[in-house]
Amino acid sequence: MNDPELCHKTPNYILLIKIRFKLTLQEYQNDDNLKTEFLDTIKRGNMTRYYEDVCKEFNWKIDEDLINAIKHKNEVTWNELESSDNSTLEDTEKKNWRKKFEFFCEIGDLDRATNIATSILKDESNSSSIRIEAAFGLFRIAYIRNNIRSMAKIISEITDLMEGCHASGSNWCCRNKLKVYEAVYYLATRSFSRAATLLLDCIPTFESYELLPFKEVVEYTLLSGIISLSRSELDTQFNDNGLLQQTLLTEAPKYREFFYSFYDCHYKEFFENLAWIEHELKINPLFHFHYRYYVREMRLKAYSQLLQAYRTINLNRMATEFGVTEEFIEQEIARFIANGKLHCKIDKVAKMIVTVSAASCNRGKAPDASCDQELVYQNIIKRGDALLNRLKKLVLTKYPRSIYKGTKEVKQHFNYLLVLDFECTCKKYEKIEPQEIIEFPCAAVCTKSWKIVNVFHEYIKPKVHPQLTPFCIQLTGIIQDMVDNQPHFSEIFMKFCNWLEEHNYFKNGNDSAFVTCGDWDLKFMLPAQCKLENIPFPTQFMKWINLKGTFCDATNYYPRSLLDMLSYFKLPVEGKLHSGINDVQNMVQIIQNLHSKYNVQFKINNAHFDIIKQYINK
Repeated sequence: MNDPELCHKTPNYILLIKIRFKLTLQEYQNDDNLKTEFLDTIKRGNMTRYYEDVCKEFNWKIDEDLINAIKHKNEVTWNELESSDNSTLEDTEKKNWRKKFEFFCEIGDLDRATNIATSILKDESNSSSIRIEAAFGLFRIAYIRNNIRSMAKIISEITDLMEGCHASGSNWCCRNKLKVYEAVYYLATRSFSRAATLLLDCIPTFESYELLPFKEVVEYTLLSGIISLSRSELDTQFNDNGLLQQTLLTEAPKYREFFYSFYDCHYKEFFENLAWIEHELKINPLFHFHYRYYVREMRLKAYSQLLQAYRTINLNRMATEFGVTEEFIEQEIARFIANGKLHCKIDKVAKMIVTVSAASCNRGKAPDASCDQELVYQNIIKRGDALLNRLKKLVLTKYPRSIYKGTKEVKQHFNYLLVLDFECTCKKYEKIEPQEIIEFPCAAVCTKSWKIVNVFHEYIKPKVHPQLTPFCIQLTGIIQDMVDNQPHFSEIFMKFCNWLEEHNYFKNGNDSAFVTCGDWDLKFMLPAQCKLENIPFPTQFMKWINLKGTFCDATNYYPRSLLDMLSYFKLPVEGKLHSGINDVQNMVQIIQNLHSKYNVQFKINNAHFDIIKQYINK
C-alpha cells in the first residue's frame, strides 16, 4: 500500500472496527442502515473472509453468489501476487511481503497476515526497518482484535529493534510513528496522561494513517488531554496549537464545543456535551470499557474547577450552574467526598458546600490558615499518610518482607476477610432483566495465618429465568443440571447468613469484612437480588473491600480485571475464570501476595449509598 494517492488513506479493515463493534451493542443490533453501510463496505473491498466471519458472528445469512464472486476476484489478485514472487530477493523482501500482508488484512484473513508479518519480524537477516514495519503490522492486527497484551508485547519488540538501529531519517519516522501506536495502547489501558503527551508531540508530523485517520488522532488528543492536563497546560498545548484548532473547527466541531464548554466554565453546556461524549466513547471499542470512568472523572474535574473559586457555595446555585437538580448535585458531591476525591463538606442545614479557599484548594496542596481547622488537620494527616505509604512501598519494593526483616507487619483491622464472587444469569450482547445469582461462593481468610479457614459454596436455581443461556454456560461453566435441583436464592441466602452467625464472623469480638473484585457484587447485584426476593438487605453487606482498589493502593497500578492482578504477581489461574468458586480461590492468592509482598493493611474502601448518606448527615 505504498501508492502516493493511498498514503493518507486509512484501510477499510481499520475503519470497519468501529462499525462492527457498534453492531454488537444492543441498541444498534436492529439498525438496518448501519448494517447496510457495513455490508456495502465489505462488498466493495472484496473482503471474503471478513464477510464470512461477520455473518457467523451476527447470524446473518451468507449470500453464496456474492461470496463466490468476490472469492474469484481475490483468487485473481492472489495469483498476480504469487507470480510477482519471481522478482529479485530485494524486491521480495522490501515490497512483495507488504502487498501480501495488506491483501490478507483487506480480505479479513488475519491469521495468514499474522504469519507473514511474524516470519518477516523473526527473520534476523532482514533489515531492522523491514522488521519494524512488520511489527507495526502485527500491532494493527492486535488493535483489530482488541488484544491489549499483544499490543504491549509488540511495542516492546519495536522499541528493542529501534535501540539497535543507527540514527537515520527512516529511524526518526519510525520513532514518530511509534508514538501514535504507543498512544493507542495507552488509551486502551486508561493511561490518558501518557497518551496525551505522545499525541500532542506527533500531531505536527503525523504519518500513521494506516492505523488511524488524522481526525480521530485529534479527537483522541483532546479526550486524553482534557482529562489529564492542568488548566495552564490546556492553555499552552491546545489554545496555542494552530493545527489542532483548525482540525477541531473544520472536522470535529462537537469535540471543540466540549473542550471550550469546560475551559470557559460553561458548566451546563459542558454537561450536555459530556452526555454526547459519553455516547461516543461507549460505541468506540478503544474507550468502551472506560467510558463510565471517563465521564465520572470529567464531572469530578468540573466540580473541582468550580469549587476552587469559592469558600462556600449554595447547593441550589451549583445545581443551576450545571443544569441539574439539587438532589443530584448533593449525591454526586457526597460520593466524591466519601471517596476522598473532593476536600469539602456538605452543610445539610444551610444547604451549602463548604470548601477550602481558592488560593489553596488545589489537590495535594495544604489549605492556608484561614481555612476550616478540621480541614487543615485532615489535609495534613492525609499528606503525612501518603508520604509514609510511599516510603513503605519503596522499602518493600527494594527489600521484600521475606528478605528485609526490619519491616514490621501492619496490624489488620479485621480478623477475617470474607472473599466472595457471585455468578449470575447472563446473555450474549444483551442484559437479562432481572439478573439472578446462580452461584454463591465465599471463603473466610484468617488474617493471622492468611489461610482459608472456612468455605461456603452453593448453586442457586433462578426463578425468573430458570433456563441458562448457552453463553452463560460457556462463560461460567455452570451447566443446567447444576442449578435445576437447587433451592432458590432466599433459602441459600438465609443459609449463608446462618453460616456467618454460626462462625461468629460479625460478633464475639470478631471483626470481618467482605472482599470483592470490583463493586458490582455488593453494590448492585446483591441489593437487586434481595429486592427481587423481597428480603431485607443486611447491614453487614453495605460496606466492603474492593480488591482492585487495595491492589492499586499497594502497587500504584489499577488492574482491569482479576486476570490482570494474577498476571502482575505471575500467579497461575486456579480453575476456570468466571467460575465463582475458582475466582474466589484466585482472589485469595492475590490477597496473600498483597500481604506477603506489600504488607498491605486491608481497609474498607467502598460502601452502599445508605452508608454514604450517614456520612452526609454527620
